[in-house]
Amino acid sequence: MPKHHKTVLQLQQDFEKRIGVRFTQPNLLTRALTHCSHSAEHMERLEFLGDAVLGLVIAEYLHDLFPDEAEGQLSRLRAGLVRKESLYKVAQNWNLEIYLHVGDGERSAQGVKSSSIVANAVEAVIGAVFKDAGWSAARDLILKAWKPLLKSMDISDARDAKSHLQEYTQGKGWGLPEYKVCDLGVDYKPRFKAECWVKNKLYGTGVGERKKLAELEAAKQTLASLDGEIRS
Repeated sequence: MPKHHKTVLQLQQDFEKRIGVRFTQPNLLTRALTHCSHSAEHMERLEFLGDAVLGLVIAEYLHDLFPDEAEGQLSRLRAGLVRKESLYKVAQNWNLEIYLHVGDGERSAQGVKSSSIVANAVEAVIGAVFKDAGWSAARDLILKAWKPLLKSMDISDARDAKSHLQEYTQGKGWGLPEYKVCDLGVDYKPRFKAECWVKNKLYGTGVGERKKLAELEAAKQTLASLDGEIRS
């Protein structure tokens, strides 16, 4: 049966299978998947709760994984794991967008217009799982969903790549990196594309749902390109 012919209950059951959770209170999941543009019964309160649960689970995980790291380093790692870009990656892995209920103005032929709505729904789902089944179930969901992000996490990359690049180029006497950002428009995901130039040469590009994220990706690529240039 095609997804658009399925009932709301059937779609929610599909989503439960995708994330590996069975709700005893399906109305919680319905709320978590509903944006305020669609109904007065929406995700925002569950999103608030899920944000807190997610932060604590990731904090505990990092605290135990890196017993010798200082608080500042752990905070930077946590920030990278719970930011909207990371939430959106989880949402993509869940194929969450097709299960969301949003108002007609928030959806186009390409899908939900705002990636923030999709990312926020991840927190709402976490909040719903916490309310439905408690801490252990929510923790298991988060660690399973964040496994690819945790696996690729590099503690040496926890610092802001733009700050690291700026220190590097100034230390070499090359001056400040230059960023050129292009707004591709609301129909593009990611929306922004950034270029990073050093010594009037393009070294890195990046994309992101916000300008800063695109610049950070461009800075990371630039650092890698400069490192490769030095090694060659």
